[in-house]
Amino acid sequence: MSASVVLFAPLPGWSTPLEECPDEVFATRMLGDGVAIDPTGDTLYAPCDAEVSGIAAALHAITLRTALGCELLLHVGIDTVALAGEGFTPRVREGARVRAGEPLLSFDLELLARRAKSLLTPVIVTDGGFRITKRTQGSALAVGDFLFEVMPPLAAGPAPVSAPAAAPMVRRVQVRLEHGLHARPAAQLATALRELAADVRLAVRGREANARSTAALMALGVRGGEEVELRASGPDARAALDALERALAGPGPPRAAPIRAPMPSAGSSPAAPEAGVRGQLRGVIASRGLAVGPAAQLHRPELAVLEDGAGEERESEALDQARAGVRARLQRRTAAAGATADPGAEIAAAHLALLDDPELLAAARALIDQGKSAAFAWRCALREQARVLGALEDARLRERADDLLDLETQVLSGLAGLPAAPGQQRSHGTPAPQVPGRGTELGELGQV
Repeated sequence: MSASVVLFAPLPGWSTPLEECPDEVFATRMLGDGVAIDPTGDTLYAPCDAEVSGIAAALHAITLRTALGCELLLHVGIDTVALAGEGFTPRVREGARVRAGEPLLSFDLELLARRAKSLLTPVIVTDGGFRITKRTQGSALAVGDFLFEVMPPLAAGPAPVSAPAAAPMVRRVQVRLEHGLHARPAAQLATALRELAADVRLAVRGREANARSTAALMALGVRGGEEVELRASGPDARAALDALERALAGPGPPRAAPIRAPMPSAGSSPAAPEAGVRGQLRGVIASRGLAVGPAAQLHRPELAVLEDGAGEERESEALDQARAGVRARLQRRTAAAGATADPGAEIAAAHLALLDDPELLAAARALIDQGKSAAFAWRCALREQARVLGALEDARLRERADDLLDLETQVLSGLAGLPAAPGQQRSHGTPAPQVPGRGTELGELGQV
């Protein structure tokens, strides 16, 4: 029998099923199976012997890797990424090897109780190949009490003898894109690989991503001027590296954005108004000129989504049809622009890449396989990636979460049979259109 991994409680508190988490990403096990703990202490301890494989930029979550290769996520509280590290003090560094019971992270329990959506702390096995066989739920825990046992993947029998795989080709290149890998260049990288038979990864600062996934590339937060490592294997490995190197080269070396003085109106002083003057709003010039007219506040429509689906085949077909409709509109937008430098067409091209992003689709289809509706699955997949982008340090990359939310609305509108109308206004008194499915409605998902 294969060796198991036994996890001990990393916090004192009350153990509860993941379904109790007030966040669908955890409650539906989108990230993996596990147990949540409502903590009564302010220190997170190692639940087993492991290596610290990652510490979130917002310091609210730690990932561990055991000797058997089991990946674990310990996420303190719900929506705690929004605290941007406030109240958290890491006690270990990435790459450190820890023993069960060693402190990993301290946190201000009172601050989290006041400002986080929930204190529930999920402890999750993120590798789907491993399975939990025993667990403690619905009871009080002290640090070191049994939490759950994890078994490795079932053996699939002797593997066929084959020639050893060739070592991947590796190349280090500097990113010469002025703003790094935000939505459009990330989409261009993924597009450059579309016709090539190669598995390609891009790595930076100890993290890596599938180079065919626009969302995964954006989540790396690669900045202009950084050096990245490209790894490719397969028949077209060299061609793939060449294509990515050309795409990362951009039009030239990264440069600072020019600082422009505000344009004065006729007869006025060129000095800008002082910050903080009552009645004045400071902004950034998008297009110089004069505009006169009523101001309107735009709202992204929030469609009511039903969780339960009508069967895997039907929901998968519905998602594909809705995506096909959005794809056709985006392709018409890019074709209409032709060779002109149209920013709207560039955004449409980035949305096209996200629409067929392999990791977003895999996440959505995994939820459909679990009986969820196409709308629920698509929303969960895109909002999870939007939360990842929202936690990055780069402000431009954080803004790209809006691209995902806009694409979410377009596909959900297609599923509901509504015309695409990004940014349409709807009064709070008007009931939201409902996307077909069965079950309870899903409101706004919180940040992970």
